[in-house]
Amino acid sequence: MNFVAGPQVLAWLTVVACIAGMAKGLTGFGGALVMAPLFGTLIDVPDAGALVVLIHCATSMQGARNWRHAVRWKSVAPLAGVAIVFTAITSRFVADGNAVFLRHAVATAVLGITGLHVAGWRWRHDAGWTPTFSAGIISGVLTALAGLGGPPAVYYFAAHHKGLALRANLLGYFAILFGGAIILLVADHRIRAPQIWTAALLIPAFGVGVHCGECIGPRLPSRWFDHAVIGLLLGSGVIALIT
Repeated sequence: MNFVAGPQVLAWLTVVACIAGMAKGLTGFGGALVMAPLFGTLIDVPDAGALVVLIHCATSMQGARNWRHAVRWKSVAPLAGVAIVFTAITSRFVADGNAVFLRHAVATAVLGITGLHVAGWRWRHDAGWTPTFSAGIISGVLTALAGLGGPPAVYYFAAHHKGLALRANLLGYFAILFGGAIILLVADHRIRAPQIWTAALLIPAFGVGVHCGECIGPRLPSRWFDHAVIGLLLGSGVIALIT
């Protein structure tokens, strides 16, 4: 798989990364949900997923000294283990998948996740093996597809954790999941030097977007920017679905 992002494509990827970062800065979610479908309209879906994984792996490591001791690893490790296994399994199919099918699959996943958010759905479970395997499988499949492994984990952990505990568990989970995914994608030759260099250019743009979102957020009514981000997610999903 050869990946070359010309200046024009790279410029658009940077714009998307900045907008995605702003969405995350405003509401705390939505970064990957914006990047995955829009990246997929600019470059091949496997390359888009690799970039999302690289960006989120780098950003999940921020402040590790502050949250690593608060992570409940007994809850995080089993879910991450299942997800990594299914990331490995799914990655082999994604690498050889039909481009249009993969792009539409990403768009459908984004629209579905956005729909759950709009509906205010909450997952009530007992944290047993059935919900752990279910969330891990979905997270792993979506990670391999487009780096979208975060939302299933959010719904899984939110059933039993709130506030700082939830944030710490999610950051610990993302660090394991995306770190493991990078190793797998390197082994499958989906991540090579061009993807790494491109991600290195996009990470600062994503960070700038997050900072801007965090600065703008307190000055706006929460309902307003939540609706704005939802509209952005729906728009990115629809664009990917019709292209």
